Amino acid sequence: MDKKPYPFLPFEDSLVGEKILFVWQESHHSEKNLKDHLLLSLDLKEEQLVFTPNAIKQKLMVSYPTEIRNLIAENRTSEIPKLLINIAKGKTPSNPNPSLDITFELIEWLLTGFDLDEVLRETLSLLFGTTLSIEFLTSVRAEYFKELRG
Repeated sequence: MDKKPYPFLPFEDSLVGEKILFVWQESHHSEKNLKDHLLLSLDLKEEQLVFTPNAIKQKLMVSYPTEIRNLIAENRTSEIPKLLINIAKGKTPSNPNPSLDITFELIEWLLTGFDLDEVLRETLSLLFGTTLSIEFLTSVRAEYFKELRG
């Protein structure tokens, strides 16, 4: 018997998601508004936002960072946003299931370890179906690091 997948709440279950929501709300927008943008731009239903099973997630969290590092090394960073969106939508060869949780982890990894602000700005803009500024991203990063410092 299959267990029902555990719901992934992007703005509660992910620190980077929490900070995206915080900065979004600072601009006088609501959480519902942000979630609606997210579901609409990914063409997903709320029940499709679930945690990726651990064994699959561990495998993907080895292969996707390698793929992203290769894109960076080959000077093809412009392909990273599309890859991250396809991961969220479940439209990659290695994973046919929507995996927003993995996309958020990879965004967090890129946010903290790489100098790819334009790539991240574009990714977040695509993810939420709205043009976000570099300042938005800078605020998310600042809030993220503030949280880590406690």
